[in-house]
Amino acid sequence: MNAYSFNRQDSGSGNFPPPPPPPPNNPQYGFTPPPPPGNQGGSASSNAIISLVLGILSYIMCPVILGIAAWIMGNNELKAIDSGQSSEAGRTLANIGKWLGIVNIILTVIGIILIVILMSLGLLGSMFNN
Repeated sequence: MNAYSFNRQDSGSGNFPPPPPPPPNNPQYGFTPPPPPGNQGGSASSNAIISLVLGILSYIMCPVILGIAAWIMGNNELKAIDSGQSSEAGRTLANIGKWLGIVNIILTVIGIILIVILMSLGLLGSMFNN
């Protein structure tokens, strides 16, 4: 009985030629090696990180002020990324920070409107009960 192994390339005599060498790294032949894996776009800028932090903090304290700050900083950072002044790696952080600020401002405005409506209905109800 023959013993088979998974790491054997063939079961013949082994007189096969070696594989051809890889193509040369010469631009004349149209082949350039891919860039090494890793951090291709650099790191996120501090403005993108600050925009994200302000967007998160706007739900905890000072919703209007921090929401507007997150919106403005995120928008400015996205413009800087589009113009090539900042790294592309911060785009997601700046976008999330901007939208957290926008949503917080919208929720705050809706909350203020609801409070004003409820207070006015309460005042109207107390006027007719007397």
